[in-house]
Amino acid sequence: MAKMMRRSIRRALPGRDRWHALQEYATGEANVEEFRLLRARDSAVSSVVATQSAPTKTIDWASWESKISNKETLQCLKDFHSQQSALLDAVLKENHLGAVHEQKAGWELFDEAKVSCSKSVEKSQQILRNGARALWISFQNPPVNMLSQSEWLDADQYWQAFVEKHHFYHNHIASAVEDPESKEYDAKQKADLLKKWEAFDGRGTVRQNNKLLYQRPSYEYYDLYRGTLIEHMIFYLTKTGGDARLFPENMPVQWFAEIYDTRFKIYNVLQRRKRLEHESTLKRAVHHDFHPEDLEHDGEGHFGKLIARETAVTELTVGRLMGNYILFSDAYIPVQSGMAFYRAVQADGGKGTFYSLGADVHCLFYKPAGEALTTPDPKECFTALADHASMTGRRFEVGYAAAFECFTDV
Repeated sequence: MAKMMRRSIRRALPGRDRWHALQEYATGEANVEEFRLLRARDSAVSSVVATQSAPTKTIDWASWESKISNKETLQCLKDFHSQQSALLDAVLKENHLGAVHEQKAGWELFDEAKVSCSKSVEKSQQILRNGARALWISFQNPPVNMLSQSEWLDADQYWQAFVEKHHFYHNHIASAVEDPESKEYDAKQKADLLKKWEAFDGRGTVRQNNKLLYQRPSYEYYDLYRGTLIEHMIFYLTKTGGDARLFPENMPVQWFAEIYDTRFKIYNVLQRRKRLEHESTLKRAVHHDFHPEDLEHDGEGHFGKLIARETAVTELTVGRLMGNYILFSDAYIPVQSGMAFYRAVQADGGKGTFYSLGADVHCLFYKPAGEALTTPDPKECFTALADHASMTGRRFEVGYAAAFECFTDV
């Protein structure tokens, strides 16, 4: 094994006598002295290697068996060593050179590969020559203000592409003084764009292209009416469970009808409560529940805070459910209270099984006997939550309950 490794190293590494010639490039007394010491160390190593003519020692497995208590591990090591030694000995006995000479078939594939590589090299050289020629032509071309259609433009493909790219034949470029690829030209175009943008209402509207609101695309309508955008976006996300990035340009007309119907249901409840308070208190001004006093000026900020608060409450609720592994446990009934325990047992008369995930999970999971549980309807979940709040001496605000119920209907 050691002899084979030494032979492999000698084949992979360059010969010692080759790097000895590098002493000619050593300059300075310090470098010459270092190289001399290095040659001396190499000579010492070579002499030690040459004097070691003793055969390689074998492994004393009996000694290792007396030292290692885990006999199974030792036996695995011994078997692995024997297998690898036999494999390496078999590899050394093979005549690889003879096997290569005996191989008569398959050389046509090698010849085809050589021909293909030669063609690839020729193609690469052609590409290189064309690139050098194009660079030379580009360097020798005159500046933009010296372009002439009558002399050489028709024969030069580079400048033909340049002219097509920058619309040279259009009259909005003064070719004698402007360079379409300069920073000054880009700044000019940007200034013209800003001028057109701020001309009428900040949206690129001038007298020539002014349109009514219903003639504009929907994104400009939503840019002007942010509340409508939030309303439609919430309905779209709730209805489809999709992504806000896929919000459609124009929703189906049935969805708009459903949005209006939902809005009228909520405002029907809010208006009745407003009327009762207005008539009972005889106040001069009364606003709807969950609405600011000045809807025109404070409405956007008020509803933004309301949505942020609902988002935070929803995230906390989902985090609590995920912390106790309740979320998405569709096949089990989570139990965290006495009432929940009673309802779970009533599901199948106590024939099911309770499961616990450990003391750190504050919830039991009841799996009813028989068929698997169906996914509950959102309306049923809201009804159960409202009943629980009423039975514990609490109630949802009427307007909030109406909005919540309409949300579950969607």
